Amino acid sequence: MILLILNSILLNLLFLEELFSDMNFVLKIFVLLTIVSYVNQHLGKGPIALIIVAVLAWMIFSNFAIFGSIYVIYMLVLFGITQILMDFFILAPQAIMEQSMQGGVENQPNGADMQERQKQLMQMRRKMGMM
Repeated sequence: MILLILNSILLNLLFLEELFSDMNFVLKIFVLLTIVSYVNQHLGKGPIALIIVAVLAWMIFSNFAIFGSIYVIYMLVLFGITQILMDFFILAPQAIMEQSMQGGVENQPNGADMQERQKQLMQMRRKMGMM
């Protein structure tokens, strides 16, 4: 019974290892297709483009730990993750600091203040229109 359980656990671990290796292979192919598309767009389909694609393909498949991480960072930048990180780590603390320097949240205008200001402006316009 215990052997069956250990055997099933081992098979599941092997399945996960195969899954990760397959996903790694699919990512390599995707990166290669992206590079081929980029090179074909910028250099055409001549012999120089084929040499560049061959060299980059060899580099990708032999050193994927380096180029895969570079590609993942590039895709994150492309999708705008850096903007979210910049907002979270740089702009939000800066806004909190500015708010604390101005006296905190209680001194900031809220909806009621804005509504009161609008009413005052409308009354001034009515008076100006009547004069």
